[in-house]
Amino acid sequence: MWSFQHPSGRRELSQLHVPAGRVVRLHLTSEDVIHSFYVPAFRLKHDVVPGWLRTAWFRATAPGTYALACAEYCGTEHATMRADVVVMEPHAYDHWLAQGDDPGPPLAAAGRALFHKLDCGACHETHLRRRAPPLEGLYGRPVTLRDGSSVLADDDYLRRSILRPDADIVADYQGGVMPTYAGLVDDDELLLLVAYIRSLADAEGVSP
Repeated sequence: MWSFQHPSGRRELSQLHVPAGRVVRLHLTSEDVIHSFYVPAFRLKHDVVPGWLRTAWFRATAPGTYALACAEYCGTEHATMRADVVVMEPHAYDHWLAQGDDPGPPLAAAGRALFHKLDCGACHETHLRRRAPPLEGLYGRPVTLRDGSSVLADDDYLRRSILRPDADIVADYQGGVMPTYAGLVDDDELLLLVAYIRSLADAEGVSP
């Protein structure tokens, strides 16, 4: 099935409510096999791959209910992996988002709590002797690496840096300092950490 979680923390199964006229940014991952997020009415098709965080964008212009399917054969239940994208007037969407059961903390807030639980700030937030690159304003910007190349600080880069920190060593920093968190955080927790780091960029005025 398709499972969704809004930045506010509210969750949905097999339905995705979105506001009309606003850009919607999706951060996609799979827990099992390759799927493909496919909304024919929006001309949107994007692969969803285990172990990767991918970003897709769309802006729905007209309220209504639109079919969502998986366009990649993913197993015996492939034909039933369907959902609806429910496009609402912005004021109705805002009202809907505020209703329902307590969703828990927003994603960025939950990610911040996890960030401090893992003591990531000991290196990334220590101003007197910072041992790791600063995260404020990082998301959506190019990062210069020690070998002179550069990489965009997107979802996949952040996930890779958490699980394989020596894969892309940032210029002016040493490798072998940050431990790997592979096996210590699951996919849901990775999404929370990325949401928190992304919020630091938003707070800096970055619009990736």
